Amino acid sequence: MGRFEKTLVPLAWAVVFVLFRTVAHGGAEDIESLARAKAHHKNPGFTNPWLAEEKPGNLLRLLKWKFSANPFEEEKRERPVFRTVKPDVAKIQKGGDSITYLGHGTLWLRLKDRNILTDPIFGDVTFFIGRFAPFPLDPKDLPPIQVVLISHGHFDHLDGDSIRRLGAGPLYLVPLGHRDWFEDVLPGAKVVELDWFESHTVEGVTYRFLPTQHWTKRTPFDTNRRLWGSWLVEAGDRKVYYAGDSGYFDGFAEYGEKFGPVDAALLPVAAYEPRWFMSRYHMNPDEAVRAFLDLRAEYFIPQQWGVFDLTDEPMDAPPRDYRKAAEETRLPEERTPLLLHGETWRFPENRGFAPR
Repeated sequence: MGRFEKTLVPLAWAVVFVLFRTVAHGGAEDIESLARAKAHHKNPGFTNPWLAEEKPGNLLRLLKWKFSANPFEEEKRERPVFRTVKPDVAKIQKGGDSITYLGHGTLWLRLKDRNILTDPIFGDVTFFIGRFAPFPLDPKDLPPIQVVLISHGHFDHLDGDSIRRLGAGPLYLVPLGHRDWFEDVLPGAKVVELDWFESHTVEGVTYRFLPTQHWTKRTPFDTNRRLWGSWLVEAGDRKVYYAGDSGYFDGFAEYGEKFGPVDAALLPVAAYEPRWFMSRYHMNPDEAVRAFLDLRAEYFIPQQWGVFDLTDEPMDAPPRDYRKAAEETRLPEERTPLLLHGETWRFPENRGFAPR
């Protein structure tokens, strides 16, 4: 084989590989390849590079939604009551690996004797968006938190008062662009910023930051200036995936293929109506169940329901629609528990179901 052939053959195989990967992923590179190439970086800020068009915070679309009739208006007049239980902190601390739903995107993960908190929100979002369900315990009664995971900077996921109450003790793992916010809100806090597909290991637990299909905004002038994403927590042979907010996208199947199976997927099941406005960046329960299956997860822990009235659907629709979606997919209730606010779910040691 001559020099020309020695150059041409590997090149031809490289082209074949790229074409195969492109076809296999519906005409686009896989999510990790895009992330590694920094395709989500733009000057300034970030984007979802697999989307043909972004529409985050579009004022005209927002006004259209706000001035449109809500087809669920009659149902929303009925205000359901959700039961809240107070977590037994001492018992949870001694009970092995567990997940406690504290409301909205705030969950307490107890893994390898470490206390991990996601997107802590202890009070109201703003003065005009109050809590429908109270925080299940006084925040001062929480155990010492070693790690706090932030998925993105929207007000219902990143709250200054809650962060200040936690103080500078925990390690805060945050998406790119959030360090300056922490420097203003909690000077001296231990903050590690991560880009998509980067990871950070602390005391044997690895926190891998993965893309979601979402966006960020805190002021009229900072749309998508900070990154967003989800967290895969790997503690020994245990894997827990916390999604934050996301529309349904190919990333879930990619994560299931690359990192699965996942022991527990903590996925949002609320804030999804009207679909014409919300679907790009928020899953409905049917899509959340698809994401759960894509992730090759064993257990589904629904989150973000029953706390803040942010969109058109009635407050009791998300848990009802979630249960219906799980049943239609023939997922047993043992794998798809609906935790009360403050309730704890424990991992079964023998991979079977352990009653709570």
